[in-house]
Amino acid sequence: MNIDVKERLEAAIEKYGLSKAQAARELNYSPSVISEYLKGSYRGDVAKLEEAAVRWIARQAKARERKRVPVVETESLRRAANALQIAHAEKDIALVIGDAGAGKSTAAAWYAKNNEKSTVLVNVFTGMNRRMLVQEIARQLSLDADRVPANTLVANVSDALLERDMIVIVDEADYLRDDALEFARRLVYDLGQSGLALIGLPRLRHRIQNLRSDHRQLESRIGVFLPLPGLTRQDAVAIAESVWPGVARKVVDAVYGASKTDTRQFAKIIERMQGAMAVNGVAEPDVEIAGLAASLVLRRGGGA
Repeated sequence: MNIDVKERLEAAIEKYGLSKAQAARELNYSPSVISEYLKGSYRGDVAKLEEAAVRWIARQAKARERKRVPVVETESLRRAANALQIAHAEKDIALVIGDAGAGKSTAAAWYAKNNEKSTVLVNVFTGMNRRMLVQEIARQLSLDADRVPANTLVANVSDALLERDMIVIVDEADYLRDDALEFARRLVYDLGQSGLALIGLPRLRHRIQNLRSDHRQLESRIGVFLPLPGLTRQDAVAIAESVWPGVARKVVDAVYGASKTDTRQFAKIIERMQGAMAVNGVAEPDVEIAGLAASLVLRRGGGA
């Protein structure tokens, strides 16, 4: 064992505030292997593990050389947060829609972080059905969700919501199955008498209003509807200046033009710019670097 590598690995885990399990995942080893290595009892290929550790430590240091693009309270975030707050306070249903990159998920995560004790944030995956949805809400409410009869689980979740001042935010709700989408309304709003926010792409609105989908009960209960327009030029300036105070407007305009009002792509281009600046030893961003960074991001509309 190389004691220097072991000590560097321990220091990196502590410095970056990671758990051994997180470090293990990124190293592509099991937590037990990393634990054994750090204890000096690993009997596997130590040299191979240490090579991976050295590369991982270098990647961590390189990633943290750049100033991350922080979450900025843009106009879109404030509007989305306000819609969520209304649904929360008035125990209503909010529908927030916008194109990819409009900042919907960022706003949902921001609201959940700032209202941690009273928010359930469900990140939907394709095909999530009503049972999966109820189980996820139950887990976040610290209820037993496994091996519980369906009716009992529904009753336990609705009772827990009734007892607390809660909002359930369902992000990417357009990926819910129809039975789960309608049941979210029934469980959270009707039975749990709590706020419900459905967040998704514009197709979510059309799906709810499509008579063939039979979501009239849900549609009639939506009290807050917010279509998000995407990144404005004013918000683009605020985000860029959070990374580079006083950045030239022509640089912001170059990035904004390439991102096509997509907040996520705007941030990605800035991150690529920081990488290019670090490699080339450039202290201040310029239009040329913005163009180079934009060429590395797959942009909406087929842009290279």
